[in-house]
Amino acid sequence: MWHCPLCKSPISLTSTPIRCDNNHSFDKAKSGYVNLLPVQFKKSKLPGDDKNMVKARREFHQLDTYKPLKDRLVELAERFFVKPRNSKPEESSQQCTSIYDAGCGEGSYLDAIVQGLSLKGFSIEAAGSDISKIAVELAAKAYKHAQFVVASSFELPLEKSTQDLVIQVFAPGSNEEYERVLKSEGLLLTVDPAPNHLFELKQQVYDTPRKHQIDDAPRSGFTRIHDECFSFPINFESDDHKLALIKMTPFYWKLPHGKIESIVTSLGKVTADFHIQVWKKDENVVDEKVDVRS
Repeated sequence: MWHCPLCKSPISLTSTPIRCDNNHSFDKAKSGYVNLLPVQFKKSKLPGDDKNMVKARREFHQLDTYKPLKDRLVELAERFFVKPRNSKPEESSQQCTSIYDAGCGEGSYLDAIVQGLSLKGFSIEAAGSDISKIAVELAAKAYKHAQFVVASSFELPLEKSTQDLVIQVFAPGSNEEYERVLKSEGLLLTVDPAPNHLFELKQQVYDTPRKHQIDDAPRSGFTRIHDECFSFPINFESDDHKLALIKMTPFYWKLPHGKIESIVTSLGKVTADFHIQVWKKDENVVDEKVDVRS
């Protein structure tokens, strides 16, 4: 399913050494990830999130604060997957489903979807990529069931029509690349901030905070089959819990230390608000709009 980022010829990440037909070679780290981001493709020495930001996200996810979102993504992935027709349930569940996380970060969302679908009988082949080497290394160490690589979401190191589901959670990406790597009728699941996402926190940071704008634009080559805002309150268990959330945002790295302490002290519950869309490749299906508030 992989191809060389330099010449696009097929490449196996299980071979030793890892080398394409044109003799381009790539290293596999002890943790299991492969660096498929050539030096000439980098715009900086260490692109993507740095060590502190990646560690903060891992700590936040370990508190299960976004578990309702992860559970919702599992529900939607199961709901919209098309299982083979005229097959017995036990045969359908054994067919391997390929899932790719473009902009996977430290891997928490991919892991949640894989674990959730596996419990529902799906056989999963999971992989993910991120431009941050630090994030990919952390993902590879924690989630051995998936293959992680360092790569740009605008130049996915995947062969054409190899994926059943691509997920894009809070990450930039390329619609053309998603269309290229998805199988016929494959699914794209995207998550972005909805208007009220962490707005109570933004009120503490800005004098005139602005709400996120919903992007309802169509995607070339895709039909939107599901569109919802999914919201739930975050009730903090401690000041450390509040700090974990703040550290996961850009605010923590821009505000003076005293301001952060003040926000931690005064911050009550906040709203988690997400814009979730499901897209099917090359299908003409009427949009479904749902608003879920809990």
